[in-house]
Amino acid sequence: MTSGEQLDIGLSGRESSPGNVSGISQNDLIRGRPRYRMRKAGQAFKTDRRSIAAGTLACRLLLKIALLVTLICAGLSLASPGVAYAACTVFNFPDANTTPSTSPMAAGGSIDVNIGTQCDPVGLNPLNDPSATAPQHGSITNYNAAAGTFTYTNNGDGATSDNFILVDASANPFTINIAIAASVAPPVAGPASATVSHGSSSNPITLNLSGGAATSVAVGTQAAHGTASASGTSITYTPTASYAGPDSFTYTATNAGGTSAPATVTITVSSPTISLSPATLPSGATGTAYGQIVTASGGTAPYSYAITAGALPPGLSLSAATGALAGTPTAGGTFNFTISVTDSSTGVGPFTSSRPYSITVAAPTIAINPSSLPAATTGTAYSQTITASGGTSPYSYTVTAGTLPSGLTLSSGGVLSGTPTVSGTFNITITATDSSSGTGPFTGSRAYTLTTNIQPPVAGGVTATIAANSSNNPITLNVTGGAASSVAIATGAVNGTAIASGTSITYTPTSGYSGSDSFTYTATNGSGTSAPATVTITVSPPTLAFSPPSGALPNGAVGTAYSQTVTASGGTSPYSYGITGSLPAGLTLNPSTGAITGTPTTPGNYGFSITATDANSAATSAAYTIAIPVPTSFVFSPADGALPEAMAGEAYSQQISATGGVGTKIYSLASGSLPNGLVLNISTGQLTGPLATGTEGDYSFTIEVRDGNGATGTASYTLKVKTRTVTVQDMVVDVPAGSTPPDVYLNRGATGGPFTAAALAFVEPANAATATIIRGQLAQAGPATPAGWYLHLTLNPAYSGQVRVGYRLVSALGTSNTATVTYNVSYDAGKVAEDIDKLVHDFVQSRQNMIANTIKVPGLLQRRQMQEATDPITARMMPSEEGMTFGFATSLSQIRAAGGDADAASAPFNVWIDGAFLAHDDRNRDDGAGKWGGFAMINMGADYLLSDKALIGLSFHYDRMTDPTDQDAELTGNGWLAGPYASLEIGRGVFWNGSLRYGGSSNAIDTEFWDGDFETTRWMADTSIEGLWNLDDETTIAPKLRAIYFSEKVDDYTVKNSSGDAIIIDGFNDDQFRVSLGAEIARSFLLESGAKLTPKLGLTGGFSGLDGSGAFASLTAGLTMQTVNFWMLDTSLLFDVEGDGEQSVGARVAASRKF
Repeated sequence: MTSGEQLDIGLSGRESSPGNVSGISQNDLIRGRPRYRMRKAGQAFKTDRRSIAAGTLACRLLLKIALLVTLICAGLSLASPGVAYAACTVFNFPDANTTPSTSPMAAGGSIDVNIGTQCDPVGLNPLNDPSATAPQHGSITNYNAAAGTFTYTNNGDGATSDNFILVDASANPFTINIAIAASVAPPVAGPASATVSHGSSSNPITLNLSGGAATSVAVGTQAAHGTASASGTSITYTPTASYAGPDSFTYTATNAGGTSAPATVTITVSSPTISLSPATLPSGATGTAYGQIVTASGGTAPYSYAITAGALPPGLSLSAATGALAGTPTAGGTFNFTISVTDSSTGVGPFTSSRPYSITVAAPTIAINPSSLPAATTGTAYSQTITASGGTSPYSYTVTAGTLPSGLTLSSGGVLSGTPTVSGTFNITITATDSSSGTGPFTGSRAYTLTTNIQPPVAGGVTATIAANSSNNPITLNVTGGAASSVAIATGAVNGTAIASGTSITYTPTSGYSGSDSFTYTATNGSGTSAPATVTITVSPPTLAFSPPSGALPNGAVGTAYSQTVTASGGTSPYSYGITGSLPAGLTLNPSTGAITGTPTTPGNYGFSITATDANSAATSAAYTIAIPVPTSFVFSPADGALPEAMAGEAYSQQISATGGVGTKIYSLASGSLPNGLVLNISTGQLTGPLATGTEGDYSFTIEVRDGNGATGTASYTLKVKTRTVTVQDMVVDVPAGSTPPDVYLNRGATGGPFTAAALAFVEPANAATATIIRGQLAQAGPATPAGWYLHLTLNPAYSGQVRVGYRLVSALGTSNTATVTYNVSYDAGKVAEDIDKLVHDFVQSRQNMIANTIKVPGLLQRRQMQEATDPITARMMPSEEGMTFGFATSLSQIRAAGGDADAASAPFNVWIDGAFLAHDDRNRDDGAGKWGGFAMINMGADYLLSDKALIGLSFHYDRMTDPTDQDAELTGNGWLAGPYASLEIGRGVFWNGSLRYGGSSNAIDTEFWDGDFETTRWMADTSIEGLWNLDDETTIAPKLRAIYFSEKVDDYTVKNSSGDAIIIDGFNDDQFRVSLGAEIARSFLLESGAKLTPKLGLTGGFSGLDGSGAFASLTAGLTMQTVNFWMLDTSLLFDVEGDGEQSVGARVAASRKF
């Protein structure tokens, strides 16, 4: 204990929770050392540092006086004895006696001073003379006391004068005044930043200058991507023409006081805006050369161009370098695509821009040559080439009307060749089809007349396939040579009838017949008759014809009735119709008529096949398609009508959107007017404010939307603008489990600002959270947080449900309505389980400590002490600042001995009971409110003396503990232990005690929001060796070695809240193993008054392993006095040190008297 400290000893010791009360022994409870709630003492005393400092100063002063006396005694005076001197006077420097002599002297400079010629005698006392003082704004060097010279150096701190005191050789102090010129502070260059436009020049930069006023600035390190130019006190910056991105340079500032350190100017060169022109492209034609140049501007040339969406018409290409669209289109139709351009900017470039385009390619006019065909002769080779132009090559050629003379053919390449076999005049039409794609291919036709001169006819064999049940089927004859003027049937058909008429023959198969048949014929002209030739017939099922033919049927429309009939012919009626594939939804096929009818419901392109079957079961299929285009209609949201009301002078936002149409939609104001300040976004349809003041009133207007195809739709709205008032809005915030509620911006949606104050109205439920209102700059949203009022909510992590917080805002217009912020809170199951698990752990560990130190079973030593008792019941009551401890003990042997029963010592059977009750007020809770908790334990049993050195027995122990916590929670438990015990005297005055107990507990958890219960099973092994030895007639020593193993298993348990939510928490095992060794020594003294005084001193040390707190120790000191009139006064002190570093001090005073 050091000087100035006080010893503070009270009835309470350290402050601890039930989880930190390990180390309390059974004797603690008997001696009255309450430690269930204790407070640290001895920390409120400090050494008075001021007294030490004063003492040090006094010592220094005495030291100086002693030194002076010593110097005087030694004859070391600083002046010659017996001489009189003229004193120095006040000096004002610089003057003629200083170098330099210019007054005032330069700030931060030095002057050499010569006083030796101005004082009599010449010379100065030493600089450390007690009467001398030092300069305040400079220093003295080169001090020559004998010559009276020194150098004064100013420190340049800006002071314009300085003074100090020196002592002359006559020991006379005098003052020196120094005049100093005012100093000019050098400028300070600070960092600056600026944003300039791409391609700009001579941008003025706002510099960050402080300190002294600069007279000029200069560029230090030049910019890497531009040029910084300094002129006077300003700097301009011009970025490199093609650059965009970050850049920097350094600069300095100068004045008479000096030049600043370099500072950095950070430049941001903004990105350019690149545009494409023209806005639209001209149309083209298939097969016709096309040329158009797309140009870019706004960025850095050169540019590169590319198609980034869609495709050009086939045949066209885009030059990446020039943007030229060129080529000859080979496909018709409308082609949509996007052209993107990339400039040559450096830095964060290059930059890209895009524009959508479309080109419509029209159908070509295809011309066929020659205009006429030369005549042919039968039997003579013939060749003529047909050519086409105006479309996309290659072309294919076909005869689409008329018939070529027999022997001549037209190739797909346009060559009409062969050897004609008939003569006459032939009218034909030749059609050329080009290779265009898209809406192509395209065709062109020319009619020709071909004349073939006659040769004798030659009949050739032919084959024909005839549909069953058909009649008068013309047979294409194979007649070559000269043109025949007539043909005749030579041999008739077997399964049908062949009839010749002129130069043609028809064939009718026998009804119902199919298979092979034949007949012969001859051809005749003016040159003769040919030899017979055979016509081979194959009668096959008929091929039916469809009308309309296969292909695309007329388009339908969603919601519009559709009707289209497909009919079959070429077979035997009636026909039936069937479908393969799927018709558009809403359409059906009539199987009897072929009619497709109904109302389409779903847009799309549908393909299917229709099969027609005639009366003879001949079937033919045709493939068709029907397109149901997407309808072009618009649906507005919100629909026509009144929009939410607005307020003059306040922000407003209303989204108007339209669905339907294709491509990009553009919104516009078709009619009416908007309030001043309200703007329509043409791309999104959003109406945004703020509205101007004075705009109160009713407004009507119409919004139009236009899609990429030019389709439009409109919706009409009304808007009421109210007078400005103070209002706030309700808000809802969802808080996921385990997260922190964000600060809510109360100004959002509020009107009538700016707001000067905000106030809370209520928090419901009050124990679910704590709400505070903070200013905007304190909210945690970061540097982009808008200024205003925020609601900050701190949740109770165990709460789930809704938390409602009411608030109001105040402005110059008044106080707003009360609005509510509703938080939808999900509890954090993991956090709840963690908190409750910690409470249960602490509760179980604390109770184990209390039980281990409170449980009591009397052994042989205690039985012998009972037999010497003078009181039938031993009771203890120890009040403290924070609670009360009460204990009692009695037994059959103690009662008999106190009653003077001579046989008490020899009675082998004993029944005993011992109890301890601790109650404490937890006044150190965070909320400042006290809650009572407590621990109680009843030990009882019966034992039997086998001999005077052996004892066996059974014990039962009941404990109850109530533990209030800082979290407004309370845990309560009721437990028991039971088992056998034994005690043996293993040597004179040395006893071994052992017991084994098994038990359990039932416990309740009651927290603010969650309740539950849990069960435990427990067992304890307790063994000790103790003794009581008399060192002499007045001195005894009682050593004790004890080991306890205590294990308790907590089963899995469940807690629930008021909403019925349940959390299952895993159980755990808590084990303690405590070993302690200690002894208490006592010596008795008999006083003259006859009273007996017995001081005691005890020391115990041990280790608590497994889940214990480690090493521990305790020191006890006590004093007992027994008077001649049977009064007993007992006092004791306890000092404990635990393995976790905590310390405690306890005290007990007890008085009793036997009556």
